[in-house]
Amino acid sequence: MNEFQELEKTYQKYDLKYFTYSTIISTLLITFIYNLNIDSYFRIFIFPTIIILITYLLNIKHNTLDQNKRSYYFLIPIGLIFLNTFLFEVDFSNKFLNILVLPTITIYFLFYLLDKKYQITIKSFFLFLEECLNNLFNNLAPIKKLINKNSKSKNISQIGIGLVIGIPICIVLLSLLSSADMYFSSFMEHTLNKLIHLFNVEFILKNIVVIGISFILTFSFFINFMEKRKKEKDETKVLNVSTSSISTILILMNFVFLLFLITEISKLTTNFLHLPIEYTYAEYAREGFFQLLGITSINFLISILTIYKTKLKNNRLVKILLLILIGFSCLLIFNSYYRMVLYISAYTFTILRLQVILFLILELILFILLIKKITSELKYNNLKLFSILFLLFYILNLYLCNQVVIDFINKFLE
Repeated sequence: MNEFQELEKTYQKYDLKYFTYSTIISTLLITFIYNLNIDSYFRIFIFPTIIILITYLLNIKHNTLDQNKRSYYFLIPIGLIFLNTFLFEVDFSNKFLNILVLPTITIYFLFYLLDKKYQITIKSFFLFLEECLNNLFNNLAPIKKLINKNSKSKNISQIGIGLVIGIPICIVLLSLLSSADMYFSSFMEHTLNKLIHLFNVEFILKNIVVIGISFILTFSFFINFMEKRKKEKDETKVLNVSTSSISTILILMNFVFLLFLITEISKLTTNFLHLPIEYTYAEYAREGFFQLLGITSINFLISILTIYKTKLKNNRLVKILLLILIGFSCLLIFNSYYRMVLYISAYTFTILRLQVILFLILELILFILLIKKITSELKYNNLKLFSILFLLFYILNLYLCNQVVIDFINKFLE
């Protein structure tokens, strides 16, 4: 079977003409919004994302494809993220997070919508991106079908090919002639300046780039969703780590945390270690706070890797050491929380400080789930549960960590 027949077989399940035209319309709409005098976050990210998502949903509905109805639950966090951007002024940190989180949720939503057997895995998300980026221009091949069916379109495409080849050749010739003849160079410079002033070439080129990027990305991503995807087996690759190695690592880490715990108790009580250091509450609250957050995150990563990526989770010694490490991590979380409460009592709430409190609560819940995982196996999909918790706290972060809510809390606490 030749390549074209394979292409026919792959794409015969949907209306290519409808999708191509709807993509062109959405691309022009994105370009129009891009030129509006509005916040760049809206014109470059929020509105284009909404338009692309609507384009995909319209095409799926138009083709009456089999759908996994449960996937529509993803529209709840997606809709809440969009709503939040219109209700509140989003700070820089949440804008950055939205740019990462929103496309991720949207990709999972579309995969689940078109495939009932699709599983949420970190590997599958990166696999989709890798395949799509590798086939970014190859995915444009179906457009050739539409061109071949219409002789006028074919002629236009041939003209386009001629322009793509001819324009660079003319640029090279003009450059050489300008270098060879100063009078011709002056003439061309004068002519180009007139054309730039008359047609606003910068504006035209900028919009051509926006149109090209929008169309290619929208078309290629949809093709990747629609084509027959290889079903990935839900297998966990096990790291080849010995019990002795992981036990040694955990013992050393727990010893370090024990030393830290002793110093904390001494610092907050009678200074039984007799260290010549005096603290104010504000200095204590500020000192090393984000380092402690980083440490608990490292502990969580090590615990996850040990539990899910090795065969050592059933080893009694490793389980005990992991539980001790998680116990120290929980103490660090309470320590960080106490520091933040002291800091807030002295300097009031800010968006970042409230975000940190939410993150500490999320970390504590995740560590509790890991304890449950170690002591008695969880009866549900762990990654799915972690994803739901993350989304819940992320939405809470968007709706609580904004200046309107912060001002209200600070005023209430006065």
